[in-house]
Amino acid sequence: MTQLEQDFRLFLSKNPEIEMCYSKKLINRRSLARYLIKKGIGKQNQIEAMIAMLRRFNFNDRPEINPIFFRDTKIQLKDNILVFDFEKDKQLLKFLQNIVSNTNYDQGDTLKIVLGSNSIKVFIDKKYKNLFNKILEEYKLNTKIEELTELSILFNQKASQEKGILAIITQELAINNIIINELLTATPELIFYIQDKYVLKTLEILKRLQKS
Repeated sequence: MTQLEQDFRLFLSKNPEIEMCYSKKLINRRSLARYLIKKGIGKQNQIEAMIAMLRRFNFNDRPEINPIFFRDTKIQLKDNILVFDFEKDKQLLKFLQNIVSNTNYDQGDTLKIVLGSNSIKVFIDKKYKNLFNKILEEYKLNTKIEELTELSILFNQKASQEKGILAIITQELAINNIIINELLTATPELIFYIQDKYVLKTLEILKRLQKS
């Protein structure tokens, strides 16, 4: 693989709409080559080399996924979610463990704790915001994101052995300018956290994938 092709693949990963437009013949090779050079993918004197690379490039080189994996899914929504990102602290983790033991999951309460390399992220229902007043006073908060919706996609167990499912979903969301604030996995479940304004569009995309 040439350096030109490597740079182009990286560019496509950041701009998936380009591949969609090219595959639908909305743009031709020469126009795309000029655009890529304008964006710094290649030099001015490489226009013919760029066109030759595009001619060889397999735009359909994607994993083929059995559509049944998208049709056989369950989608659930829950709004008013808060995400706290704290600096990693052992005492904070102990404190959070006590909160976990008092969370009523049977009634649908949300409390998820993700321990990262440098931080602790907490996902909670907005109605429990006041419970964190003491924590906010004693521990360092990096960021807080409010007004999020939790979108859960539950696949069947066989989907966990299928490659490319996550890539298709994230690419479709990226093409539609939908920002994923957080993403959790609990195979075979995917959990996205997005801003409320993106919910309807995201549901449209997922429903379309279910019907594919």
